[in-house]
Order: sequence, then structure tokens, then C-alpha cells
Amino acid sequence: MVEIGLVIGGHYLLQRLIKQGEYCTVYQGFDQLFHRNVAVKAVPAAQISIYRSAVRMTSQFSYPNIVGLYDLVAKSDKLYLVQEYIEGDDFAALLQAQLQPYDVAEIGRQICSALIYASSSSRRVCHGDLTPAAIFCDQRELIRVNNFALPGDLSYFTNWSILGGEGAPVSESDLPLGVVSEGRLADDTRAVGLLLYQLLTSRPPGATVVEPPADGRLRFPRSVPAELCEIVARTVIRQHPQHITKTEVLYDELKILSEALEPAAPVRVSSPVQPVSPVSQQAEMGPPGQFSPAGVGVGAPGNPPPPGQAIPGSGLPSYRSGNSGKLSAIQMEASPAALTIADSSVRPDAIRQMGYPYTESPRQPVRHFSWVWLLLLGLIIFALFFVVGFFAGHLFIPHP
Repeated sequence: MVEIGLVIGGHYLLQRLIKQGEYCTVYQGFDQLFHRNVAVKAVPAAQISIYRSAVRMTSQFSYPNIVGLYDLVAKSDKLYLVQEYIEGDDFAALLQAQLQPYDVAEIGRQICSALIYASSSSRRVCHGDLTPAAIFCDQRELIRVNNFALPGDLSYFTNWSILGGEGAPVSESDLPLGVVSEGRLADDTRAVGLLLYQLLTSRPPGATVVEPPADGRLRFPRSVPAELCEIVARTVIRQHPQHITKTEVLYDELKILSEALEPAAPVRVSSPVQPVSPVSQQAEMGPPGQFSPAGVGVGAPGNPPPPGQAIPGSGLPSYRSGNSGKLSAIQMEASPAALTIADSSVRPDAIRQMGYPYTESPRQPVRHFSWVWLLLLGLIIFALFFVVGFFAGHLFIPHP
């Protein structure tokens, strides 16, 4: 039953239906007390005990990559979980964004960071349901993980077990939800690999869901670096001789790779201002809009290659600088007179002199002492020594 317009807990107004899930109904609500948007999960009576247990295990979570829990409203026949509302993209939107390999590696690193936080010695909670429905990207370009310690989507993991998932789709299903075990931590790690594969593999434009390959073979576009393909394969394929079963190991490998793939931000250093004549200035000025990157040749200084084209000499495709999936290429037209960091022939002293030209001040005349004054000064000094010697002789030398 849709409950739009209902106020729960005295100040949570249910405004819009977001999703009708298998275990609960999700609404967008508004907190009339704190004037903020919230996400409200309406849990039916049959699932209340499961969600109460999950809340007890995760109520103290406070981490940038985990969706926060605000409140719990209990009624006789229903339980309402009030959570942080994520303004941003869900996993389906990330699939449509055509992410670059750097972005995918960074997404995987942040998911691993959330799992490591939850499973640490002071919390000891595994996820157990790490599917596309649990992943969001907020407006700050942070990955946010939801649905810790809830029942896993068995059909999802069963379908994806064809991709190197020999054995049971999930491990140790007899344990209580969220309880940490070696097998469950390995399942969470493999689930990260499945998410990364879905973001990397080829798919039709506009696709919001990726289905597992019927033949169980991993397929990556040629633009994906071999190192990233290898990490995903080692995470997904359980029979791989270097199979990754620990989230900490996957985090370290993705961190190293994302740092290697992240491009340096382009730096443009302007040349010092030099006076020009009006005639030459008019000749050098282009028509309006000349700064637009349209028509600038690939490989010109200060201009990154277009998305998807390899960077000359690097062996890697052109990646976006940033953490979101939205490409942002900043192209600048290079000026022949512009100085760049690579201009080793330009010395700092020369730059300062060009920016602040040296102007010599008028020479001041040198003042010469008169010879008369010099002679007079010498006579005074001679007389002074003569007087001192005369009196010293009379005082210290005995006379007959």
C-alpha cells in the first residue's frame, strides 16, 4: 500500500515513492523538524525482526562512504527506517555515464574502504548484499554504500555465479545476517569485483542493467588497462591462482592503480606582459572566440587528447581528472609566446627582468674634498700628537 502524504514520527512526511523492493518500500520524505530530505524504508511486519537486527549492528556507523541512519519509527504493523537521502546517482546512472578506467578503479577503492570500516575489529559487520541497489554516488562524488547486514539477493548472486563463481553463490548462509566470517568477507570482496566488471564491460548505450555473459567469459573493451582487467579477474574468478579474497588486498591494489591512472592536472603559465605597438597588437589579435578549443590540434601544448584517445608515449588512454563519472576536459589554446614549465631555456632572472624592466637612475655627481681642508686636517693631527708627546716627556722622563 502506497503511503504518500503520511506523516510518521511526528515530523517525517512521505512525499514520493522511490522503489517497491522485495523486503521493503522506499520513499523520499521530508523532515519537517530539521527541514531536510530523507529516505524512508517502510518494512512490513514479517521483516521487522531482520531490520531491527541490522539496525542494532549498524546504528553506530559513521563513515563518509556509508549511508547514515537518522531515526527508527515503530508501529504495530510496520517499521520505518529514516535514512540519509543521497542526492546524486544510483548504479544505473553510473552505467550510463561511460566511466573511464580511472573512475572505475576509484569507485572500487571507495567501496572497499566502506567494507573495511564495517568489518574492523571494533564493529565486525559484513555486508552480505553488495548488489547494484546498494551503491550510490553523491553530489560530492563520494561513493555511498547502503543495506549492510540485510538479506542478500540470492537470485543476483546465483546469476553471476556463472562468471567464475564455482560452488555455492553465497557462503555460510546458516550464520546470522551481518556476522563476519572468512567466507562472507570473501563473498563481499568478490561482489566488489562483479560491480567493477559491470562498469567496465561493453554494453548498449543507455543500458541501466548488465546481464552476466552466457558463456561465463570476462570481456573488457580494449581501452581498459590490462592491470585493471587482471585485478577484476583475480577478484571474480574463484579458481584464479591469485584469487583475491580479502578486501584489504583489493583496496591496496586498486589504490595503487588509481594513483597510476590519475592524470596530472594541466598547468598553464602565462608569459610576462610585454608592450606592443597598436599595429602589431591588431595584427596578432584573432577574431572573437579564438580561445575556444574547437579546432585546436591534438597534441598541442596545454590540450589533452580527446576522451578515449591514447596519450602519446604513455600506453594509457586519456582519463579524466576527478572522482565522478562525468568527463570534464579543459582545453586551452597554446600561445607561441607563452611560457610553460617545460621552457628550461627561460631563467627566473630573465623572467623577473621582463616583468619588471630595470631602469637606471641618473648618476649622482661625486663630491671631492678640497685640498686645503685636507691639509688643515693633517696639521691639526700633527699638532695634537706633538703636544701629547711634549707633556709625556716631561712627566715620565727624569731630568738631571
